[in-house]
Amino acid sequence: MTSMTDIENEAVEEEVPLSEEDVLHLMVARLCDGLDHPEIWEDLPIFLQHFPGLHQRLDHSQANNTKGRLALDVLRAVAGAVARLGDDPLAARAAIARLAAAHSLSALVQGAVFFIESRIDPDNPKYDLTDRFCPTPFEQIDVLDGSTHLCCASWITQSSGNLGERPWQDVWNSNESMDIRQSIQDGSYRYCNKTACPRIASGTLPKRTDIAARNSFWAEVVEGRLTRMPRGPGRVNLSYDQTCNLYCESCRSHKIASDSAKRESFARMQEEKILPMLKDAQLAIVTGSGDPFASKNFRQLIERMTAEEFPDLRFQVMTNAMLLTEREWANFPALHERTAHLRISIDAATGPTHEKLRRGAKWDVMERNLRFASQLRFTGQVKSLDLSFVVQVDNYREMGDCVDLARWLGADNMDFLRLTNWGTFSSNEYAARAVFLPQHPQHETFLAVMADPRLRDPIVRLSDLADFAPKQ
Repeated sequence: MTSMTDIENEAVEEEVPLSEEDVLHLMVARLCDGLDHPEIWEDLPIFLQHFPGLHQRLDHSQANNTKGRLALDVLRAVAGAVARLGDDPLAARAAIARLAAAHSLSALVQGAVFFIESRIDPDNPKYDLTDRFCPTPFEQIDVLDGSTHLCCASWITQSSGNLGERPWQDVWNSNESMDIRQSIQDGSYRYCNKTACPRIASGTLPKRTDIAARNSFWAEVVEGRLTRMPRGPGRVNLSYDQTCNLYCESCRSHKIASDSAKRESFARMQEEKILPMLKDAQLAIVTGSGDPFASKNFRQLIERMTAEEFPDLRFQVMTNAMLLTEREWANFPALHERTAHLRISIDAATGPTHEKLRRGAKWDVMERNLRFASQLRFTGQVKSLDLSFVVQVDNYREMGDCVDLARWLGADNMDFLRLTNWGTFSSNEYAARAVFLPQHPQHETFLAVMADPRLRDPIVRLSDLADFAPKQ
C-alpha cells in the first residue's frame, strides 16, 4: 500500500522540493489506476491541515486524460467532504453524492464514499476491514463473455483474464487474480466496490481468525497470506451467455439471444474449459447473465453435468421463472435433488409493477410458476428457494408485500439489493431510479418503507440496503 508518507518519501528520494503541487500530482498518479486507496484517504486530513483550502483550487487543467480527471474529481470531493465533516456531516456526504451516482461501479469512487461514511459514523465496526477476510476470491470464479472475475463483476470489475483464450488454471492464478487476493490479505480491499458488496455494506464479512479456524486449508490461506491458490475454484458462476426471454430495464435495453457463431464459441469453451474446471467444484451457478432455460448452451451444459460424472456438484439455478414449468423441469433430471438454491428474480409483488420492470413477463404465468417452485421446495427437489428483489423507485413500496409473498410460498430467503447501473442508464437516469441515494426526492419515503416490520422477518436479507434499516 502507498500512504501519503510514501508519497512524500518519493519526493525526498528524488531530491525534488516538496510542494502541495508535487504531492497532488503524485496522489493523482496513484488514483489514476481506478482502485480504492484507503491509505491515501486516511492521511488526507493531515495533508489538508498543511494545505487548507486545497480542494477549492483543484481543477481539470491539472489532468490530461479521463482517468486523471476522475481522480481529481474524487480527490476534490473527498477533500471537500473532509473539510465539512466537523460542522455538517450531511454536506460532507453531499460533496461526493454526484460522483457516487455517476460512477456506481467504480472501486475508486465507491471507496471514497466508504471512507467519508466511516468518518461520519466512526464507531461502526463495518468500516474497519483490517481484521476481516472475504473468502470469495479464493474459492469462486465468474465466467463472463470475454472476461473472468473472482466475484460478481459489479463488485470487482477487474478481469482476471479471458477464459475463452487461456487455460482456466492460468486465469485462476493470473497476476490480476493474485493482486486481487493480495488486496484482501492486506486489508485494503482496493479492487472491491465497498458500497455495493453485500458483505462489506452490511458489515458481515467474517474475521480472519474465523476463516482460519474452518480447516487446515483455510488456515494455510489466511495465515500464510496465500495469493496463488493450490486448488481450483469450489464455486463456478457461469455468466457468459446473455440469452434471455425477457429484457428487464435494470439489465438491458433490448432482448438478447446469442447467434450461431457465439453459441459455437460457448460450446467449445464449455467442452474445453468449463467442464474440466467443474470436476473438482462443489457448486455451479447458472446463470447471472440471462436465463438458463432460454439459453441453448446452458441447457446443453446442464444435461452434461450428470450425477454419475459430477457426483459432488450441486447447482444454484437463477431464473426469472417465466420458463420454470413442470414440463420444463422434467427435461433436466441433472437438477433434481441436486439444486442447492433455486433463486428467482421477482422485483415486484403485483402484476402491473412486475410487467413494467420485467419487460416481456406475464404476472399470471409468474404466479403459476412460483407455485410450482414452492412445490419443488416442499418435495425436496430443491434444497432452498430464494427470491431476489432489485430495489428502485418503481418498486420499493412493494418490499413488505413481497416478504408476505415469500412467506406464503415457503421461501427460505427474501433478498433485497440495490439497483446497479450495468450501462443501461445514463447517470441522470440512474440517479432518478436510485431511491436509496440520499439526494433522491423520495428518499425519506424510502426510509419509511425500510422501517416496515416485515423487513425484519428472519428470511429477509437486506445486504447492501442494511444501513437504511432502523437501528435495533
